Amino acid sequence: MVMEIEEIRSLAKMITDQLDAYNSADPAHKWEGGNMIFKPGDQLTKEHIISIDTFMQKIIRVRESLRVLEQQLNNSKSLSAGEKLKFQGYITKCYGSLTSFNFLFKNEEDKF
Repeated sequence: MVMEIEEIRSLAKMITDQLDAYNSADPAHKWEGGNMIFKPGDQLTKEHIISIDTFMQKIIRVRESLRVLEQQLNNSKSLSAGEKLKFQGYITKCYGSLTSFNFLFKNEEDKF
């Protein structure tokens, strides 16, 4: 089968759009433009402020890295079934910890 250049471009755009959707997530409307403020218990220590958008980008990168790790683990030929199961348990625990941040996400499918 020979594809025309426009078919190839259309396919490439579709794949790119799907990857963008897979690697991003929108914050719930109430968090857009917001900040997270970390106030230390020690009054002499300066507080730290990070935008919610930046924080969400970091959370999404952790999620994507876990997905890649999970795929590589599952495709590994050098690990035994028991080792794969043990490492999968660690990944599952990481996902479980990340569910604490589900309230930030707009779309249900983006949540952990």
